[in-house]
Amino acid sequence: MRRNEGDTSKRRRTSAWILGLAAGLATGMLTGCAVGPAAPAPARAADEPPPLPILTSAQLRGQAFAMRRCGGCHNVGPDDGPPYEGPAFRKLADRYNRTSMEQRFADVSAHGFDSMPPISFSDGEADDLLAYLESLREP
Repeated sequence: MRRNEGDTSKRRRTSAWILGLAAGLATGMLTGCAVGPAAPAPARAADEPPPLPILTSAQLRGQAFAMRRCGGCHNVGPDDGPPYEGPAFRKLADRYNRTSMEQRFADVSAHGFDSMPPISFSDGEADDLLAYLESLREP
């Protein structure tokens, strides 16, 4: 009989140890949850530019095209930058929707615009440029 009593006592100690461990883990997990959400990121200064977006491959091709073919007269980056002869691409992106921008591209390709000379580009280049312009839109 002593043998059974020893086994029972040992099982009770093991069960108590497992319950204690489980209670400790649960308390630790709840304490971690009770800490609350992380502090919000500090506000951006008014003169600090917004973070740069992560560009898709089409947007990267459009950005490269814009820098190569449009960057002489337009600021093609995500900010206004120094004054240029043509409007900043960021402002154009906010001013026109995709359909009106496609029409502008067709006009510029065929006839130029104002003091802007005609600039030919393929349909693929136009799609890439539109994708890049959409990345510049204000959220």
